[in-house]
Amino acid sequence: MAIEKVNQSPLPFKGKLYTVVLGSAIILLSTTVPYLTLFNVFLFAGIFLAGTVALHHTIMRFQVRLTYNQAFALGCLAGLVGGVVSEGVTYVLMELFNYRPGTESLALVIDWALEMSKGRPEIQQQVQALVAAEKQALAPVKLSFVDILMNMLFSGAFYAPITGLGGAFAVLRLKRKASRGE
Repeated sequence: MAIEKVNQSPLPFKGKLYTVVLGSAIILLSTTVPYLTLFNVFLFAGIFLAGTVALHHTIMRFQVRLTYNQAFALGCLAGLVGGVVSEGVTYVLMELFNYRPGTESLALVIDWALEMSKGRPEIQQQVQALVAAEKQALAPVKLSFVDILMNMLFSGAFYAPITGLGGAFAVLRLKRKASRGE
């Protein structure tokens, strides 16, 4: 009796590793590099793009067909690892350089909100809440080891499905492109 391999990904381990490393690197860039963090203001576009780009490059490089489920799962893994790495690097940046990623993007958004609220008293209260949030975000923070682990766990769990959706979107785009004969 022959044993069939059902629902196994044709992607080798090297391809899976490539996807996770590339996706994690893009997440790290979009969550720690000044002004690139603005991508994530728009529905976590940087995280979504990490899954899309990583899976697109993997599929094209290794010339494999992946199902939506396989791409989603692989994207989720990249998002999980990316979130953990991102929080670890953020902690190091905060401790060594007293730099908290995303503060310059927050300042830009608040400046934009202040500009938009001029002459509009009905939104002044919301803008003042943003200004208070900025002050709180710039205040020094001392994190315990448990806080760091919780941040890593939360970020990984939060980024995973977003990156997974990006991976499934990459498969959708490639399938549409193939059906059109491009």
